[in-house]
Amino acid sequence: MEDMSYASVVDDANLSIICSNCFMKGGKLLCCANCKIVYYCSKECQRNDWAIHQHECKIFVKVQRKPPTSIRLICRILIRRMSDPASFKEIENLQSNRNLFKQEKIEPFVQMSMVVRECVPKEAILNSSDMIELFCRFTENSFSIMDGEMIPNGAAIYSNTSLINHSCQPNCVVVFEKSKMMIRCIEPIMKDQEITINYIDVSQPGEERRKELQDRYYFICKCELCEYYKSKSHVDPRSALRCQNPTCSNAIEPPESLELGVEEYTSTCSVCSKEIHYDVADVEKRLSVALEFFDKGTELRDQDDRQAVTFFEQTFKIQQELLYEANYNMIRTRKTLVEIYCNLKDWKKALDHSLKLIESYRILYSKSHPLLSLQIYSTARIYLSFDYNDIKVKDLEKIDELLREALKGLEITHGYQHPITKMVEMNLWDVEGELGLKKGE
Repeated sequence: MEDMSYASVVDDANLSIICSNCFMKGGKLLCCANCKIVYYCSKECQRNDWAIHQHECKIFVKVQRKPPTSIRLICRILIRRMSDPASFKEIENLQSNRNLFKQEKIEPFVQMSMVVRECVPKEAILNSSDMIELFCRFTENSFSIMDGEMIPNGAAIYSNTSLINHSCQPNCVVVFEKSKMMIRCIEPIMKDQEITINYIDVSQPGEERRKELQDRYYFICKCELCEYYKSKSHVDPRSALRCQNPTCSNAIEPPESLELGVEEYTSTCSVCSKEIHYDVADVEKRLSVALEFFDKGTELRDQDDRQAVTFFEQTFKIQQELLYEANYNMIRTRKTLVEIYCNLKDWKKALDHSLKLIESYRILYSKSHPLLSLQIYSTARIYLSFDYNDIKVKDLEKIDELLREALKGLEITHGYQHPITKMVEMNLWDVEGELGLKKGE
């Protein structure tokens, strides 16, 4: 299934490197000579976008500032409505849940509406009530546009896809080819079975997922995954502790909060059968210290990765002793360490954490999930960053194995012709050639 946006914009961070019409990234982009805010990959794209941009361009010049991503998208929705009133039915048919929005959420919409009024022609402006209704629909139905590696680079409204319900264990995923949305199946779907996608990050623990869904989308998730982990006989890996037996690393249900008066927690590991005793106050104190280290490292990242990495390593040391490998906080720390070690070109440490992330992703995601395939591909690329003379035949064989698995998954989720799939395919050809040479030496 494919869906084209009602309106779309490149986000603030990528305006100068992604075409505002076709969302192509890279190459020399042409800046709009008037507003100097949006960029295009060609004169043709600039002409194709002019029907919308001609209206916002004048306003951008007048207000002499770049409105934020959400405001620019709302403006484009209003400009399209002005040019094609009948098309606005697509937006009006979307769920708004306005009656469920609390006043503290409505108040920012009032302020944002005032900014929007400065950024669109007078004939595009809605009355105050309808403007609030539009902001509610926008909040409930907007999507992040993502590149092939699932990194956000824009925002849009896709009216057809907005009708698809959420599941924390979806049978479909959303991927993009430039700004075109594609709904790809990652699980077998039976006749009359509902198609589902995920609205939020499903690597979060269940309680956090349900809270986010209720706060933003106003429903309590009762999907198969949420119901499965409500039973105490099933341990959710996303929030689990690790077995304290040195020879075992199984997931253990975490102790209840100190607020409930629990001082000691005892659990029996389902794998090694060891009885595990936890001092709840000690566990919570150590994990709290780990989060403080993580926050301090995050503050330092903009200044110096070498200083920041010390705090993230301290975070990891504590979490590794207490948390299961697929625990949400453990994964977050590992991902951060991979990024930093890649920036520092410490490929060995980056590789160690990246390989562990693959193991964690295998626990959380189905074998066809794009995040697993992309993590496998990312790990292969770290291998390829090593000095050529340090890469042995066994390393190339491992890289070949990783690329083949990543390619198989991406062909399912992204398709054979997607740029990221083609890139993996080319990397695989190169590795096969190098492997042949190494074996022939």
